[in-house]
Amino acid sequence: MTPSKIFLYFLLSFIGGIFISSFFNVPQLIIYELFILGAFYSILFFRQKAVIVFGICLIILASGILRTQTVKPAEDSPPPLSYQTEETRTPVIGGKLSAFKQKLREVVYQNLSPPQSSILAAIVLGDKQKISSEWKEKLNVTGVRHITAISGMHIVILSGILIWLGIVLGLYRGQAFWFAVILLWLFILMTGAQPSAIRAGIMGSTFLFCQKIGRQKAAPNTLVLAAAGMLSFNPLLLRDSVGFQLSFLATLGIIYLMPFFQSLFQRIKFLKTFNLSNLLGMTFSAQVFTLPILIFNFGYLSLVSPVTNVLIVPLLPYLMASGFVFLLGGMISQPLGWIFSFPAWLLLTYLISIVNFFSQIPWASLTFQISWLWLPLCYLILFLLVWRLTQKEKLKFLNY
Repeated sequence: MTPSKIFLYFLLSFIGGIFISSFFNVPQLIIYELFILGAFYSILFFRQKAVIVFGICLIILASGILRTQTVKPAEDSPPPLSYQTEETRTPVIGGKLSAFKQKLREVVYQNLSPPQSSILAAIVLGDKQKISSEWKEKLNVTGVRHITAISGMHIVILSGILIWLGIVLGLYRGQAFWFAVILLWLFILMTGAQPSAIRAGIMGSTFLFCQKIGRQKAAPNTLVLAAAGMLSFNPLLLRDSVGFQLSFLATLGIIYLMPFFQSLFQRIKFLKTFNLSNLLGMTFSAQVFTLPILIFNFGYLSLVSPVTNVLIVPLLPYLMASGFVFLLGGMISQPLGWIFSFPAWLLLTYLISIVNFFSQIPWASLTFQISWLWLPLCYLILFLLVWRLTQKEKLKFLNY
């Protein structure tokens, strides 16, 4: 039993305690029993490493339960900030940064008309408020609303794009890492440092760090460390924040499923020629892991999502790049902004045409509700699938 594996067990025990206390009312007596039992095993069997680790895990499990109970609100008290939805929160943003963002917002709405303006503002500025209910519905039906949200999937995809951009610009991989992390956090600050974006940024930075040190296999452990750190500050995130759940699961899906989807998309000559297999692999691996949570919370299952994502997601880096160029040009002068708005408008018009077309198909999506009892079953199947794919990869490696 290696030290890293022991540390992982400790982190999982803490998260497990928070999970148990988030959904079940654990009596104080049981918490004290866990502490006593853990201490008993650790002291009595001090020569047996596995038993000591088990005992400490029991103590940490009780600590996670106790930590959640100390911040859990009373039944009759108003819901705190963590219980609110992501869209109702007020972004944390400084005065100068807020003024800068307001100028960028003015550039968007002065040069583009809805729905192009509202969709671009959501993608590059994190402003989702001006997207109409009609267009939110269309984006849900076609399964591409994730491109308008500064969430885990968005940040991780952006991280991959920035790493690729850094390498294209001639940076070494280590330099490309710092280039990506700095731009990633500048982007998060510019969009208002929303809680969901900050959590997603931590997840994305964690994933990039593991890539930088060449320890992709350590990415799950580092991701668990990041999650445990955030939950130690606010254990209510695990149950009540959809943003936290999506950020964690999207990154986890990319870690485990991206190689599978990459190899799948590389078989398509067009995608391989234009180097799109990585981006699409990242998108689909994140979507697979977040799909059960999305269905549970929003009641949508898009049947056209695989097609619409293939048609739209490859253009996301170009849309973001043209959007940033347009914003910078508009900050310099109004005519320059109008000229630079054309490429962004063209891509947005294409996106809108795709969404309009597929949202009108009668069987484009299914609307239904699932019980939370289905979630453990769905993720059990997913983890079994991941385990099976991992075993196949190990077998191929041994045969090679």
